[in-house]
Amino acid sequence: MSPFINVLSVVLAACLVNGAPTGPSPTVSQIYNDHHGDKHVVAFAVGLTHTTTGNSGETVRYDKIFTNLGGGYDQNTGVFTAPKSGIYKFEFHAYDANTDNAMWLELVKNTELLVSLAGFNSHSSAGNSVIVFAGKGERVFVQVRQAQSFTLFGQKNQVYGTFVGHLIGEMDMAQSDSSPSSGNNHFFFGPH
Repeated sequence: MSPFINVLSVVLAACLVNGAPTGPSPTVSQIYNDHHGDKHVVAFAVGLTHTTTGNSGETVRYDKIFTNLGGGYDQNTGVFTAPKSGIYKFEFHAYDANTDNAMWLELVKNTELLVSLAGFNSHSSAGNSVIVFAGKGERVFVQVRQAQSFTLFGQKNQVYGTFVGHLIGEMDMAQSDSSPSSGNNHFFFGPH
């Protein structure tokens, strides 16, 4: 069973046994960590709940935090900082408001471009994902491509722009296919 389903099961069971909570609601991170006694899970999901203009090279700052297990996402900067070394999966999606002709975002690790998404007509939507090694302390974020400017659409009840990531498994750089000694900068899937 997935960690998310486990958390929901624990919350539902607690409500059935103890009744509905009367004080401030705990976060998903607090519930998970209270019931599992560890902080092995690293996962975040954030969204954009307002329409905003993105300008050349700016980092997109997602304001709605759905979950932030491990505390790696910083809402003030829009940057995820890996709390552990390992293999991560990242996804990002966007919706261009109808006032623009082009939308172009990039997923960046430190200074390295990982993947991009683009839309070239009004009301464009796009998404992309990647699996990559990130060392403890490395930064991953979504930025507006250089020399681009456009409007990303979002509302509290219409969250189209999202940025999601989770740790698939812990490992150090020497174990990864991205190790400088391996000669690969990215993972290779398929027969070797």
